[in-house]
Amino acid sequence: MSSLNIVLGPLLGLEGEHDQATIYSVCFLSENDVSAATLAYRIAKQSLRSEFTLISSLGRGKFWRAEIAIPLTPLDQVCHYQILIDAQPASYAQTRNNPVTAWSFFCPAAKQQVQLAFASCNGFSSDKVRTQHPAPIDYLWQRMQQQQVAHMAAMPYTEVVNAPYAVLIMGGDQIYADAIFNEKQPLYAWSQKPLKDQLTAPVSDTLRQRIDNFYFDTYLRSWTQSAALRYCLASIPSVMMWDDHDIIDGWGSQPYRLETSPTYQAMFDSAKKYFTLFQLRGANNRALQQRTAAPAHFGMTLRFRDYGLLVMDNRSQRTLHNIMGSGKQDFIQGLADLQADWQAGQKLLILSGVPFLYRHFSESDHNIRLSIQFDAYDDMADHWRFSTHYDEMCSILQRLLQFQAELQTQAQTKVFIISGDVHVAASGTYREQPGPNNQSGQGNQAGLGHIVQLISSGIVHPPPLSMEQSVIRLASSVTQPDIDLGGGCVLSATLRKDAAGNRFLLHRNYACMHEGSDHKVWVNWHYETIDFPNANDLTARAQKLDSPTLGYQVLGLPY
Repeated sequence: MSSLNIVLGPLLGLEGEHDQATIYSVCFLSENDVSAATLAYRIAKQSLRSEFTLISSLGRGKFWRAEIAIPLTPLDQVCHYQILIDAQPASYAQTRNNPVTAWSFFCPAAKQQVQLAFASCNGFSSDKVRTQHPAPIDYLWQRMQQQQVAHMAAMPYTEVVNAPYAVLIMGGDQIYADAIFNEKQPLYAWSQKPLKDQLTAPVSDTLRQRIDNFYFDTYLRSWTQSAALRYCLASIPSVMMWDDHDIIDGWGSQPYRLETSPTYQAMFDSAKKYFTLFQLRGANNRALQQRTAAPAHFGMTLRFRDYGLLVMDNRSQRTLHNIMGSGKQDFIQGLADLQADWQAGQKLLILSGVPFLYRHFSESDHNIRLSIQFDAYDDMADHWRFSTHYDEMCSILQRLLQFQAELQTQAQTKVFIISGDVHVAASGTYREQPGPNNQSGQGNQAGLGHIVQLISSGIVHPPPLSMEQSVIRLASSVTQPDIDLGGGCVLSATLRKDAAGNRFLLHRNYACMHEGSDHKVWVNWHYETIDFPNANDLTARAQKLDSPTLGYQVLGLPY
């Protein structure tokens, strides 16, 4: 008999609406001795089965994929599913004596407004950051699980805020691969070489395999150690896009000669391999804009109930001088595809790992020196307002305003950009200024373009420590300059301030959003409340408190 152990997964994905059905995918990693698997699922009183397809044999396991197509209906539905191996339910052990053998998820009615969840930065950038944080690593994943379990149990619901999460959007850094340079890790010896030797060092077959094993092990460790995270990945359909830490810190914002070196390319190859399998759930993901054997990027277009979703891949082709590469043209085509069948009341949601609107990065000598001091020049170069990316940013914003303006004649269309990366929560707006040449074609306030930036980061990674917080607050106090898109179209950019004048919520967090009965889109940031002392006291506090007293709050804002 084959092993019934699920090594990784199940991983439940959303791939959008196609042919009057919502398409979901279920993937898992089995032991090597499994030769076939069946997906058994039940919707209402109908029991169905689908055979898994083997999409990769990894040497240390086999990765399988199956699809569930749920027809669009006027009623909410719940899908229950199991993975069968040799006609027996496969499982993973949540605890030693408590195997999990069945899962369920929520599929909303065809015309139903839905509640989305968003998370990013699922890990730690260093061992130091991990050891200094006094809360449980998965504290917010536990909260998300509790919310989903409670909402599933309370169905039917009367308000969308009480609906189960219909999709979990994960905006990057689902793993942190930074430890690859640590002592005893594959590239420690390489990291100790002079730069000129790093650039030309060959990658042996043995080293290449060690690099590959590192990324494989990082996914297993990151996605299986938390029972709450494992529940969420199996029970809330997800859409994922990578950011730099899924590859290596600062990928795409490092010098070209370093990123094209044999060692960096070997890292990218392995990171891309496991991102494609585990986060995209294979190259056949129906949402992908390029469904080819060797896609240049992994941008996605999805239509799902009252949202059109465009997922930007800002890492596959990124350089210090360009972010999207050929993905920009597919992004423009994605906008056109959504617009062609746009329904009144739908919202456009753009996923960009790094926010468009954040604190202003002045590339003065002073700011550059500060960024180098914090080993963060690549972080500064990551941002859309960096000088080499500014024109590309303007081009994207111009396209979004044009999309909004062309639909305003039918109904008001709200546009949101949602991002992670920066380890804070925040929101802001781009507003088109009145003028004869604005995108709406109107010279007064009515109908002017309005784009909302939402930031939620990180669900596991802590906020910056006190010294870095001071730099962030100082930089954020600088007034955001207007953005001249050309042709007389000018945008003002504003970050929201709370009553105390703070622009950033400096706590671990995740966000959810829904349209309320008041026709406003409500964004709720769920965050833990730990007051961080200065950096020198943090370790001492963690040592003094065996069970830190944690708080939990929700910040809700309408848009």
